Amino acid sequence: MISFDEIVSRNTPEDIKYGKIEGIDDLIPMWVADMDFKSPKEVIDSLVSVANNGVFGYSEADSSYDKAVTDWFMKRYGWNVDPDTILKLPGVVLGVSLAIRALTEVNDSILIFEPLYGPIGRSVRGNGRNLVISDLVRNGSRYEIDFDDMERKIIENNVKMFVLCNPHNPVGRVWTREELLKIGDICLKNNVLIVSDEIHADFIYSGKKHIPIASLSDELNKITVTCTSATKTFNIAGIQASNVVISDAGMRRAVDKCSVVTGAYGLNIMGIAATRAAYNYGEEWLDELNKYIESNYELVKSRLAGTKLKVTDEEGTYLIWIDASEVECEDPAKFFLDKAHIRFSEGVFFSKKAKGFIRMNIACPRSVVNEALDRMLKLPEIR
Repeated sequence: MISFDEIVSRNTPEDIKYGKIEGIDDLIPMWVADMDFKSPKEVIDSLVSVANNGVFGYSEADSSYDKAVTDWFMKRYGWNVDPDTILKLPGVVLGVSLAIRALTEVNDSILIFEPLYGPIGRSVRGNGRNLVISDLVRNGSRYEIDFDDMERKIIENNVKMFVLCNPHNPVGRVWTREELLKIGDICLKNNVLIVSDEIHADFIYSGKKHIPIASLSDELNKITVTCTSATKTFNIAGIQASNVVISDAGMRRAVDKCSVVTGAYGLNIMGIAATRAAYNYGEEWLDELNKYIESNYELVKSRLAGTKLKVTDEEGTYLIWIDASEVECEDPAKFFLDKAHIRFSEGVFFSKKAKGFIRMNIACPRSVVNEALDRMLKLPEIR
């Protein structure tokens, strides 16, 4: 039985998540999207083996790496991927940005759903493209797509690309086959390319299934850039490695050329070793992890029930989107930092319209989750 209850010290000056805040000695950081769990032993052992060799030269992934990646795609998602269609890049957001730069022109319009992980929108604007937003619709405590709004904005703005996030960060939706097919139909009908950020693909709650949109049809496969990574799944984000699947040869050459021109391409020796070990040996660890995270989610949902904090219905990821708009404060994230010494992500990081929201990272030992909830529930303002 794998235990995720261990408290792992992250008290190093380089650690972003646990960065010190002046005047706070008992901070609980629940913001940056990495986990407080040790990676699987096989991943750690693979990195130690590379380190012990003592040579850290330029590296290139080989056929054993490709097999580990494609076997994982087939086993976990039922997705048959040709290794020759995979570009190896240092990160998923980089893959999104390179696809934007390579496959669209300056001033082209690109559509996203909001709220959404902030760097995606910044990648659109930073590359000189026009950002078009279709807001997800909150139906009770669950988010849904406004397909009419999506298509209307695609037509009105002559949108060239749509950036999908599946599972969605921060609202936790795992888009269904029907929803993905509807997205696909709209994009195919209007000649819109799809870039799919699937970095959270392995964090799926019971009864749900991750479906890569590119796996649904040959037509969708040809217009889709799928950005994947083992880094979020196995808590190796600092190693920086991603696998970007592009079946269309012309699109793949364009993105590859753009990556080479920018100098951001390929994987480092640690990224290769860690990813290969994770996909080859990490499945049991991940299955246990998903159960643990889902239990943490149910704990948060149960203990916050009846308060002014409205927990979104989650289907995946280890991030909880919470509506704190009923709490009488100007900035909920600052409120909880000041009053309870808990650091959450600010809602406005994901949408200008989400000022009253916070995002809570529950990928930590249950004792930490309970301590955070204890502090929150002591505050009269949330009652």
